[in-house]
Amino acid sequence: MGWRGTLRAMEAAGRRAQRDAERRQRLQQKANMISEAADAVAEWEDVMSDLVSIHDAKTTTIDWAALTKAPAPLQPQATSSRELIAISKIEAFKPSVFDFLRGGSDRRLARLQMVLDTARAEDERDNQLASNSYKIALSEWESDRALAKRILDHDPAAFRDVISEMQTLSSEGLIGSNIEFNISQAAVHAIAKVHDDSIVPRVRRKQLASGKLSESKMPAGDFNEHYQDYVSSVALRIAGDLYAILPINEIYVTCSPEILDTKTGYKRFTPIISVKFVRETFNKLNLSRIDPSDALRNFVHRMDFKRTRGFAEVDPLMPLE
Repeated sequence: MGWRGTLRAMEAAGRRAQRDAERRQRLQQKANMISEAADAVAEWEDVMSDLVSIHDAKTTTIDWAALTKAPAPLQPQATSSRELIAISKIEAFKPSVFDFLRGGSDRRLARLQMVLDTARAEDERDNQLASNSYKIALSEWESDRALAKRILDHDPAAFRDVISEMQTLSSEGLIGSNIEFNISQAAVHAIAKVHDDSIVPRVRRKQLASGKLSESKMPAGDFNEHYQDYVSSVALRIAGDLYAILPINEIYVTCSPEILDTKTGYKRFTPIISVKFVRETFNKLNLSRIDPSDALRNFVHRMDFKRTRGFAEVDPLMPLE
């Protein structure tokens, strides 16, 4: 092969390498696109699932009756274990003919005495720490026992104290921006300022057979139903959390998003769902399998909802003030 043939072969090889590189790049871009589309669809599905499963939370129930019967913490006994060991070493001390190699018998005995002083100090420190821990535990036991008795007596102030400690009933999140409570001995009324319908995505995502991401506008009816399930899920979650921490039979929940009042032109928190939950019925629900909106039919409730237009304002079952 002449030099011209060699050059042509080199050029052909270069073109093949370039085509191979471009092919690999296209395959990688397609793989990236497919992966990104799959991630986008999975993210959308997670958001939609989270919005309608807020109620499905594992909450530990507080046994207030058991707290009233809980034994007091045991008072710790003072210990001198380190001191006793150090004393035993001093008592077992015997001068040795080799003590001159370690500074003499008196110096070795002085070191043992220093160890004894240190042991006494460490025993005293441990005893003080144990005493402090006991005082804290005793104080908490007395406080918990007194609170439990007030809770079992349906003291509204005690109810409020416990509610204020539960983060899911006060912090922002999927539930909304704030929850206020009207509390009496007979019932608790939770007024939740839930998110408006902007929390629901207005598009649907799916991955086409080609791997590409497809986004389409969600039909109004589906969008409204998703928002209905979200608000219903919030109401169920609030009731479940309250039943877990309070020994009360009836719980009222009113959900109010901030929406436009067409009579004034301003936004205001507007009641759209109000439910009277009863413990016995609530406890029979399989929360992981219910449809949130359908589940509210088990309880006295007020909800003016149409698939074509969404929610309309309702009068709460209990006064908001």
